[in-house]
Amino acid sequence: MNEKAIWDFLMEKTNNPYGTAAIMGNLMAESSLNPLNATGTKNPSYTQDVDNGIIDFVGDNVAYGIAQWRYWSRKEKLLELSKKKRKSVGDLSLQLEFLWSELQSHKTALNAVLTATDIRTPSDIFMLKYEKPGNTGEKARQKRATYAHQYFNSFAKNPDTKPGYHQVTATANVNIRLGNDTSYDKAGVLRAGYSAQWVATSENNWYAIKYEDKVCWVSGEFAKLTQ
Repeated sequence: MNEKAIWDFLMEKTNNPYGTAAIMGNLMAESSLNPLNATGTKNPSYTQDVDNGIIDFVGDNVAYGIAQWRYWSRKEKLLELSKKKRKSVGDLSLQLEFLWSELQSHKTALNAVLTATDIRTPSDIFMLKYEKPGNTGEKARQKRATYAHQYFNSFAKNPDTKPGYHQVTATANVNIRLGNDTSYDKAGVLRAGYSAQWVATSENNWYAIKYEDKVCWVSGEFAKLTQ
């Protein structure tokens, strides 16, 4: 149940099955995708006690949730969001929302999952730049990537999964840039009516495309997704 809910949420955000699978592989290694996972306590009612304000969630050094948040400032923000939304701190949808909001300030990890064209690359980057576990050795990286491949195989080809787009077609001549806004250098031009392979879509309505064997970007103001 959690697997499909997490996949759907992340696909809605990233529009990229490789990046989505990479995140899920990491979360599986961290928490087995269990939003109630609490590492560092044997309290069976930990989540309930947090919701009731009985224990010090912020300062107890317990790793919690799907991403195993441990650092006090991150847990403080998660707790604040739970109170704002009037949801349990262990609510899966709340934790997914929090994870995605955190990713906005982890630009390297975010860009890796948005522009992914394979699984291992974003899996490693998400591990090193967002999760930052104690063990970052090759075996640990392989484990996370293996989980990611399993989710990709389970959901990316599933007919119930929202179908992806395959091309970006220019509606007018549009500059191809090295990043997803006009501050990035120009790499070329996609002429009106011409198409390029779609890779991902960013929140500011820019499309990542394959261009000369690398990932570049075009503005959604002058292009559209086509199947």
